[in-house]
Amino acid sequence: MTRVATYGSNQLYLSRISALQQRISQRTIQVTSEKKSENYTGIAADSNRLINMENEKARAETFITNNDMAQTRLKAADTSMQAIEDTMKEFQSNLENFYTNQTRGEQDVKNLQNWAFQSMIDMQSYLSSSMDGQFMFSGGRVSTEPVKLAASSLSDFQSIYDGSSSSYPTTRAADLLDMQTDATVTGDLTFDASAGTITAANAGTLSDIPVGSRVTASGSTSNDKSYTVTSNDGTTIGVSPLVAESATGATITTRDVYDSNDTTALTADLVFTPGNDTIQVSNSTGFSVGQIFTVSGTSSNDDTYTVESITAGPPDTIAISSNKVAADETASATLSAQSWYQGDNITIEQRIDQDRSVDLGIFASDPAFEKAIRAMGIIAQGAYGTDGGLENHPERLEQARFLVSDALSHPASEDPPFGAEESSDLAALRAQLGVTQNVIQTKTEKHESYVGFLYERISDMENVDKTEAIALLLDDQNALEAGYQTLSTVRSLSLLDYLK
Repeated sequence: MTRVATYGSNQLYLSRISALQQRISQRTIQVTSEKKSENYTGIAADSNRLINMENEKARAETFITNNDMAQTRLKAADTSMQAIEDTMKEFQSNLENFYTNQTRGEQDVKNLQNWAFQSMIDMQSYLSSSMDGQFMFSGGRVSTEPVKLAASSLSDFQSIYDGSSSSYPTTRAADLLDMQTDATVTGDLTFDASAGTITAANAGTLSDIPVGSRVTASGSTSNDKSYTVTSNDGTTIGVSPLVAESATGATITTRDVYDSNDTTALTADLVFTPGNDTIQVSNSTGFSVGQIFTVSGTSSNDDTYTVESITAGPPDTIAISSNKVAADETASATLSAQSWYQGDNITIEQRIDQDRSVDLGIFASDPAFEKAIRAMGIIAQGAYGTDGGLENHPERLEQARFLVSDALSHPASEDPPFGAEESSDLAALRAQLGVTQNVIQTKTEKHESYVGFLYERISDMENVDKTEAIALLLDDQNALEAGYQTLSTVRSLSLLDYLK
C-alpha cells in the first residue's frame, strides 16, 4: 500500500461531500420556492402554530367570500326596492292628482285604474327579482317566485274583483289569506240560500277565515263559486253583501256620482234581506234590470247596487246582483283561498363572523309592500259603468291614499280606514337594509385586516430570506468544490511521491 488515504478517511470525505450536496439541494429549493421547507417536517418547531394560523386565515377568507356574496344580494335587493319606491310614489302622485281633480270623466277613471293595475304588475316584477338563481323576497322558498297576482290584465282582474259581489280584500289578513279547509276537520258544509251563509258541522273550524277575504267553494253540487266573506263567528260565515235591516226615510239615487247633471233621488222606507239579497222599496221605483242605484241613509247597507230582477209594486222588491248561495245543500265540500304571496316567513341568516349573524330575509309580504298592493287593488277593481266601478265608490280614494302613504312612511296622517295597520314601511325597510350592509362591510374589513396580519406571520414562519438563502447556497457550492478538490488531492498522495 503506497497511498496515504485510508478507507475510513475516504468514507469521511465522501459523507461530508454528500451532506454538502444535500444542503445545496435544500438551498436550491429554498431559493426557487422561497419557502423554508416543502413540508411541515422542515419547520417542525413552528408547525403547530403555522397550521393554526393557516386555518384562521382560511376561515377569515371564507367569511370575506360569503360576505361579498351577501353584499351583492343586498345591493340587488336595494336596487329593486328603489324601483318599488318609485312605483309607489308615481301611483301616489296619480292618485292625488285624480283626488284633487273636480271634473273626473270616464277616461280619467279608466286611466287611474289602469295605472293602479300596471303598478301592481310592476310591484310583482320587482318583488320577483332574483340573484344567482334565487328569489330575494321569497323567504326560505328561494326557488319559488314570491308574487303571483290573480290576473295578468286589468279586464281579467276586474272580472275577478268586480267591486260589488266580489270586492278586493281591505285588510292584511284577508289579502294574504292562503288556506284550504279539510272536510275531515270541518265536517260537512251546509249552504243556506235563504240566509246567505255557509256553516261547518264542527264548531269553530272556520275561525281562520277573516272577514273581507275571498274564498272558493269546491265539492258541492250547486254552490261551487267564489264568495266574499261578510261575517264570521268561527262556525258560520256570511257571504251576502246585505245586512238584515229596516231603514226609514233612506235615499235611493240613480246617477254617476261624478256626473252632477243627471240626478234622480227617491226617498223611501227600505227592508234589506240577506240570503235572497233583496231590497224592498216602499215606493215605486220604475227600475228595470241592469239599473244601477246608490242607497244612502241606512245603518249598514249604504252602497251601490245593480238590479238583477224586480217585482214591481209598490212596494217594489229588487233582487240585487250578487254571488248568492244558489241552493240549500249539505256536502263534503271545502273552502279555499290563494294569496298572491307564494313565499314563506323563514328568515335567511348570514353568519358574517364567528360571533355575529345578520338577517338577509326581506319578504314580499312585508306590510310595506302589502299595503301598497292592497291600495292599488282597491282602486283597480270594478269596471267603469258597473255598480262596483270606482266612479260609484269615491270612498276608495281615501282608503287607497291612506294605505299608500302608510306604506311609504308609517304612520300616515289620516285615520286608518280598516283599523290599525302594521307599522312597517318602505323607509324603515331601506334603513334596515342599509344598517345590515354597513355591519357586513365593517366585519369584512375586520376579516381583511386579520388576513393581512396572518399572512405576514405565516410568511415569517414559512418563507426564507432570499438574499440569505442565495449567500448560503453560494457558500455551500464553494465548500463542495473545495471538498472535491481536497478529496482529489488526498487520493493522489502516496509514499512514493513523498519519498521523492
